[in-house]
Amino acid sequence: TMLKAIIFSLKILFSGILLPFRIWQFSKEKLLSKTEIKSIQSLLDEDYIVTSWLDWMIDAIIVLIYPIGFIFVLIGVLIGSFFTTFSFFGILVLVPLYFIPLILSFARELGGSFMLLHMNVKRIRKTLEVKQ
Repeated sequence: TMLKAIIFSLKILFSGILLPFRIWQFSKEKLLSKTEIKSIQSLLDEDYIVTSWLDWMIDAIIVLIYPIGFIFVLIGVLIGSFFTTFSFFGILVLVPLYFIPLILSFARELGGSFMLLHMNVKRIRKTLEVKQ
């Protein structure tokens, strides 16, 4: 049974390594599903305009981060190859670049959790005021 727990733990850790790419895929699919919409304004929630815009903006940044990041890494490696025989630092940048979608998605989820907390506290306050 200990072996099963170790194997399952390794699966969880490995899935965490693949998570940034999956987040990028989810954001890409979300944006692709709305490409036919003519107005960005129609994507926004009337009650939470800024929050819904931030959500779409984070998805847009997540989708753009890999292509733009890889272009910068490629330029860095090419420029670095003129000065050194091997541009190790240019390739090393790929690691943080890969995990940026994870960090952005976590920040969005954290913000969403605070938003829900705020809404629930507001609802509880209204309920308590009505009862008094």
